[in-house]
Amino acid sequence: MKAFDLVFFRHGTAADTAPDCDRALTEEGIRKTRASAEGLKKLELPLGKILTSPWLRASQTAAILAEVLMVHAPEELQELAGDGTVHALLDAIGRRHGHGILLVGHQPLLGDTVAELLGAAGKCEVDLRKSGACAIQVDALPPRKPAVLKWLMTAKQLRAL
Repeated sequence: MKAFDLVFFRHGTAADTAPDCDRALTEEGIRKTRASAEGLKKLELPLGKILTSPWLRASQTAAILAEVLMVHAPEELQELAGDGTVHALLDAIGRRHGHGILLVGHQPLLGDTVAELLGAAGKCEVDLRKSGACAIQVDALPPRKPAVLKWLMTAKQLRAL
């Protein structure tokens, strides 16, 4: 099987309300997410689908990404919720077919998943900032060898593109 990319994108800034799963993006969060998405678009990534956490701020982020990147409507993936686990997420992604998947979710789950795929779980912390993203290349899911980190950018770096 040919190696493929997974892109991890953390949701934008959300209102500080409860319950956590119902927190919506703020106006600033919408603006910064759209600008980050525009930067991501300039990278011309071969993205086939967007999978998103069902939590409101992530699904709103995914909708903005889909619009800007001109990708099909995002699909909800329960395992991307903020209370998900790395192994459950990897199992769920492994059952999805297709390459060039953009995953929209929360910290620390996204960063922990990247660290796990890189073979660095428990050895380093991957801190995805709000409206920031990273791309890794994997050989398969489950991986037979550690993934390769292609890039990691903050929202500010994406906007600068």
